[in-house]
Amino acid sequence: MRINWYVLSSGKLHEQPAPAGWPTGALDQLGESWFDVEDAEPDELQRFLAPLNLHPLLLKRGLAPASDAGATSYGKALLLKFPTASDREAAGLASLVFVLQAPLLVTIRPGPLPALDDLIQSLTSQQASNLPHLVQIVYLVLDHLADLNVQAEMQVRDQIQRMAQTLAEDPGAVGAADLARLRWQVEKLVSLIENQLYCVANLNACDHEGLQEPHRKAYIQDLVSEAEIAQRGVYRLEARVNDLYTYYQMAGSDRVEKRLRILTILSAITLPLGLITGLLGMNVGGLPGTTAPYGFIVVIGLMVVIGAAEVWYFKRKGWFD
Repeated sequence: MRINWYVLSSGKLHEQPAPAGWPTGALDQLGESWFDVEDAEPDELQRFLAPLNLHPLLLKRGLAPASDAGATSYGKALLLKFPTASDREAAGLASLVFVLQAPLLVTIRPGPLPALDDLIQSLTSQQASNLPHLVQIVYLVLDHLADLNVQAEMQVRDQIQRMAQTLAEDPGAVGAADLARLRWQVEKLVSLIENQLYCVANLNACDHEGLQEPHRKAYIQDLVSEAEIAQRGVYRLEARVNDLYTYYQMAGSDRVEKRLRILTILSAITLPLGLITGLLGMNVGGLPGTTAPYGFIVVIGLMVVIGAAEVWYFKRKGWFD
């Protein structure tokens, strides 16, 4: 288990030496502290969170591996599980866990989270804006993670646009597996944003005392608005992928129809030629031209003329278009 310790003092976030567990001394003497926990096993987390004296239900939900998004408040403690997708290729979603109990904030990472590392680096820099309280840090983390959805939507949108262009120029270059992969990415993004919207809406309705001040409430309401906008955007992407899939099916049907049309034309051309061959190939007496020295050449010429006439007729009628 790795613990990163930051202290909020005079509006600035200062990094502290990484402790092996809780720093020595009473919790109320640590000041406003943020403990960011990485690579922790459930039993290690349970021992680490023990000094907070969390309600057993909060503790059980915080330690549960399932990515059930939402916010739960009990007494002075607030537990928030915010779904993340640091790896868009992964099969499922994970949750970044927040435990807020003034004057302490604990975040528990589900795995590598480079976006959070980048935010921490900016918050601890000399040019960072003032941070009035720990709730502001929670808002900044959630807002930063929500911004990643916009980037993901733009990337998926560009993929849809490129695939639509490829379908228009060369339909055969796009396979069903390509569309299935794109649809899977969109569906995962839909699930992520829906869960995040539920989470921030739940947080907005939470009765935790640290969120009741009007300006803090406004931050959470802003997150709800951003999540709703992201949800509408990803639903539009979902509709575009469905349209793309429909166009792919139409292009595939058109290719099959063209091939069947060519086969039909070839069958129509060879039908009279096969009839002539069958008639002249009968082993009976009295067939015309059997004794003529140039009978074979005449029949071949006739068949060539008939085939050319049929090709000209079908081409004139646009059957080859």
